[in-house]
This record gives sequence, structure tokens and C-alpha cells, in this order.
Amino acid sequence: MPLALTTAHPEPTFKQPFAVRRGRRGPGNEAAITAPGRSLRLLLAAAFLSSVDRMLIAPLLLPIAEDLGTTVAAVATTATVYFIGYGCTQVLWAFVADRIGRVNALRLALALGGLATLASAAAPTIEVLMVLRALAGAAFSAAVPTALTYVGDSVESRDRHGPLADIMTATALGMAAATLGAAALADLMNWRLPFAVGGVLVLGLVVALRRLPEPERTGPRLPIGASVRRVVTSRWAVAVIVLVAVEGALFLGALPFLPTLLQAGGMSTALSGVVTAAYGAFIVVFAVLVKRQARRRSPAFLIGVGGASATAAFAALVVDQGAAGVFAACALLAAAWAFAHSTMQKWITEVVPAARAVAVSLFASGLFLGSALGTALGSGAVAGGHYQAFAWGFALATAPFAVVVTAARRAYRDDDLTPPKQPR
Repeated sequence: MPLALTTAHPEPTFKQPFAVRRGRRGPGNEAAITAPGRSLRLLLAAAFLSSVDRMLIAPLLLPIAEDLGTTVAAVATTATVYFIGYGCTQVLWAFVADRIGRVNALRLALALGGLATLASAAAPTIEVLMVLRALAGAAFSAAVPTALTYVGDSVESRDRHGPLADIMTATALGMAAATLGAAALADLMNWRLPFAVGGVLVLGLVVALRRLPEPERTGPRLPIGASVRRVVTSRWAVAVIVLVAVEGALFLGALPFLPTLLQAGGMSTALSGVVTAAYGAFIVVFAVLVKRQARRRSPAFLIGVGGASATAAFAALVVDQGAAGVFAACALLAAAWAFAHSTMQKWITEVVPAARAVAVSLFASGLFLGSALGTALGSGAVAGGHYQAFAWGFALATAPFAVVVTAARRAYRDDDLTPPKQPR
């Protein structure tokens, strides 16, 4: 299983063992322990399959348009509504997770998402497909934020970058598996098969997640209303959420169109999936490098490397929208995601510890609402065949963003380390 590759980092220090809930918690129940490695693998599987679902549509824009008698722009709208559903329901899932527990919320979300994806395989019209994909996005939106919150609840801050980078790598592998697997299955039979396979795999994971223990709750937890107020009144929490929304528009907004660029040049659906699957493969490589550098380099440095890589990625597309340019863009966007986004994820788990679930959920909302905006802005240019304008637009927007986000992370570090003023 490819996810096993993502756990090759030193074993993190857990705040306490993961105790399995068996009836009421109390003396004698603490002995029921699940290995942290197994828990992490289950979280990685959830992140992986939710990411597969998110990117299934990318290599299928042309096949779906041809089969349902509609336009590529209309099919691209299904990606936009998916991201909107994904982004708008994050806080709702945070409330559910605080109410019924992290694991129960994760299982419920994946069950609903798996059913919606399975139904997408039978969608008779583009309108029905849009509704089902919006519902799937709203359900799968719980997966990665819940996994991040679970790690934040269970792993000491100094050891958190490794597991968070693993989750990021799992999502990237899911994106690569989606573009490669969906393209191959569509060429083998039709565009409906990838949705059917994805839905069945997710429902199988729901059953497996019964073995995932609920993390122990340590320290006070704020009520929901107080949690939201704590996050929205924290200047750094708001700053990180705004920055990740821009990151989503730039780093993720362009991804669904990369296979289409290749297909427009005459490349087959399957081969375009092979080329763009390089994104996930490179993230695995860069994630290993990030985990090695995380303890030696400042967060601002890591984010700066990511921002520079994203700028270079779109510069490569300006030069060439063929196989070489898209391949280079995939590799550089992988570096951007590995260096910048994993550092952003760790940042949001630190800014408001008492309201971590809400902060992480709003972070994910910002990321995917930004992604929806980026996809919406890019669809017009790609559908009209204006590939050069598409590449230039993302390149010109990414360069200043890289400067701003790096400066912001450096300012947070400096602010964090400044000793308080002594009273006179």
C-alpha cells in the first residue's frame, strides 16, 4: 500500500497513548492501547481517499462533456461546486466532531461522501452530477481537517511536523492516484467507473475506522461559540486563514486544468493522467526533504522555498503548455505544496490551541473556497483555449503572494520570540 511510504520519519512523541474507548472511561480501561502507527495509517487512508475523490474529475472533463453532451466549462463547474461544498461545511464538521467525537464524525462524513460518489457514477445529466459532487465535497470536507486536529490533539508540537507532512503527502498521493487511475479506468471503460470504484473504497474505509481510537482530551475545551470568537478575534488566526485561501486559489486552482492542457494538444486521457500524476510522486520526494529540514530551518524559510517553487511552476507553463511544461509545473507545484502548505498546516495548529478544531476547520474552508475561486477564474481561460493567459495570470499572482506569506510567517516568528515588556 503506497501510504506506507509516508511514515518513514522518526516516531513522534505522543502526549499520551491512544486509549481505545470501550464503554465508560475509567481505571482498567487505560490498558486498552492501540499503536500510534496504526492510528496514523488510518488517518492517512482517510486523507488519501478523500483526496482521490476531490481530484477524480480532473482527467475526466473531456470524457464527461462528450458523454453528457455538454461543454468542458460546464463540467469544470462540477469541480467548482465541489470546492464550494468542501469549503462551506468545515466549521459544521468541527461542531459535529466536538459533539460526537473526532472518530465518529470522520466515519459519518466518509459514509455520506462514499454514497454520494457512488451515486455520481450513475448521474444521468450534468445537473445531477453537479448536485452529487457538491454533496460529496460537503461530506469529504471533514476528512483532512479531522486528521489534522487528531494529530494536534495527540502529538507534541515539536514532533508535529512529521505526521502533518505525512497527511499532506497522503493527500498528494491521492491526487496523483486520482489523475492516473481515473484516466486509466476511463480509457478502459468509461468515466463512470472511477466514481464507482472510489465510492466502494471509501465505504470500506468507514468499516476499518472502527479500529481508530478517540484521542484523549487534555486541557480545557472552549464551547463552540467561544471557540469561534477566539479564532475570529485572533489576528494571526485570521491572517493564516486569509493566506491559505490565496494559497488554495493559486496552488490548487490550476491543478484540475493541467490534464486538459495536454488533452487539448492531442494527448490521450490516460497519458495525460500519467504526466500529471508526477505531482503526487514528487510530493513524496519533497515531503521527505521537508521533514529533514523542518528542525533545522525556520518556518519562514520553508514557506519561502514553497512560494518560489510555485512561481517557477507557472513560469514553466508560460514557456510551454505541452508535456515538458506541464511536467515541470507538476514537479514545482509539488515542491510548493510540500514546503509551504505543510508549514501552514503546522502554523494553524499552534495559533489558537484552545480552539484548534474550529481554527483548523476555518483554515480548510479558506483553502478550498480559495480553490473554488481559482478554478472558476481559470475555467474561462482554459475553456476558451487561452492557455497562455491562464499561465500568465497564475504566474503574476503567485510571485507577490510568495513574498507576502514569507514575510508574514517571519513576522509571526519574531512576534512569538519577543519577550514581553517588563513593568516599570
